[in-house]
Amino acid sequence: MSKKARLVFSTDLNGTLTPDNTFAKLVEPDGLADKMKALMEAYTTGQWSFSKVLPQMEELAKGVSQKRAEDYAASMPLFPGAANTLETLLNSPSLRVRAVISTTAFAGLACLFNEIRFGNRLLVAASPVLLELLAVRHKRRLVRTVVAEADKAIVLEHLVAVHRPHEGLVFHVGDTLGDLPGLLQAAKLNGTGIAFCPNTELLAALASEAPKDLSERVEIVLPGPDGQPDYNKVLELIRNKVLEICGLAL
Repeated sequence: MSKKARLVFSTDLNGTLTPDNTFAKLVEPDGLADKMKALMEAYTTGQWSFSKVLPQMEELAKGVSQKRAEDYAASMPLFPGAANTLETLLNSPSLRVRAVISTTAFAGLACLFNEIRFGNRLLVAASPVLLELLAVRHKRRLVRTVVAEADKAIVLEHLVAVHRPHEGLVFHVGDTLGDLPGLLQAAKLNGTGIAFCPNTELLAALASEAPKDLSERVEIVLPGPDGQPDYNKVLELIRNKVLEICGLAL
C-alpha cells in the first residue's frame, strides 16, 4: 500500500473559525466584554503588540470558571464550512493531515474546544491563559504557547520540520494583521497562506509590506455575495491545491 501524502494545516480561531471575539465572550458575564474588545482591537489592527495586551487580558479573565469555559466551548458558533473543513481534513482517506489551531485565544478555551468539538484530534497553540482549567490530556495537545504574533510562524515551521509534508501542502488561515507572520511563513515553506475575510490592516500589509514573492502565495478569500464569510472556500482552495500538486482527491 502506498504511503499517504502529508499535509500541514494551521488556522486561527477568533474571526476565522468563529465570528466571535472569544476573549470578550468569556468575560461577558463579568461585565468586562468592552474592555476585552478594546484590547483585541488594539493588537489586531497593529496599534499594540499582542505581548503588550496579553497581561491585561489575563487579568480580565481571572473570573472565568471551568463551567463557563466548557459551556462556551460547546456552544461557540462557527462560520459555515469551518467544522466540515476540519473534519474533511482529519478524515481524508488520501492524506495524513496534521492540523493545529494556532491562535492568540486563551489556551484554556482552545484546548477545551478541541476536546468538546473535535475529540482532541487537533493540536493547539494558544496564549498561556486559563491553563489551570486543563487536564493532562488537554495539555498533551498544546504544542506551544503563543505570546507574540511571530509565534504562529514558529508553530508552522516546527510542524513542517516534524511532520514533513509533501512539497506545497502547507497552509495557514487567518484574518487579521496578527496572522501576517503565519501567512508569510506558509508562503516561505512553499505552501499557501489563506487570508480569510481579512481586515483592512492585513490587506494593506500584504500589499505594501510583504515581499512580493511571498504575498503572491497568499490567497485572499472574500465574503460571498451575501456578505457572509464562508469557510467552505478555504476547503475548496485546499482541495484544488492537493489535486494540482499530488493528483489526489481529499
